[in-house]
Amino acid sequence: MSTQPQVKKGYVRGVRGVVATAINADGTEKTPAATPYGIRTSPQVAVSVVQEGGASTVLRGGDKILAYVKDPDTVVAVNLTLQNARLDAAAIATLAGGTLIADGTSVIVGWRAPTIEAQQNPPYFRAEVYGESYGTSGQVEGYAKYTFGFCRATFGNETLQDKAFVIPEIKVECFENPSTSLGVYSKEIVATLPTELS
Repeated sequence: MSTQPQVKKGYVRGVRGVVATAINADGTEKTPAATPYGIRTSPQVAVSVVQEGGASTVLRGGDKILAYVKDPDTVVAVNLTLQNARLDAAAIATLAGGTLIADGTSVIVGWRAPTIEAQQNPPYFRAEVYGESYGTSGQVEGYAKYTFGFCRATFGNETLQDKAFVIPEIKVECFENPSTSLGVYSKEIVATLPTELS
């Protein structure tokens, strides 16, 4: 492990967008390479870890505890709640499957949910979430990039309310990629946004 100091401070603010790239169900890259899809209108991406509690054992004797052993808790997955400020049919189809609805001129006008049967083989993708990274003087020093290497999603909840914008949600489950030796996700500071968000 490196002992070099972290030069960029990484005070992260806001969300600039999400990039999803389709991958195979075994975690390998598609051939030919899939085209990444950018979601620029995401006002929030909530990240929550899924943790399995370690087993514990208590040894008692003489009406008291003699020994207590507990295995470590283990993070096994991460759940994302992705909000999108607009009805982005192509984004929903990329992440959660389903069918795009086109008008007579093949212009996309909507999305149709996948059937129960189709949901048994969901699309898999790699997700990258970007936020702005600031230094100690408030200067932008780059972008915080969160990478989730093996994801699948379901279309989520939305509320239609009088005189209020509708913010659709997509629920994303992220796991360790079975084709790599990497963990569930990573964070790094990069210099530029990808072209899908520029």
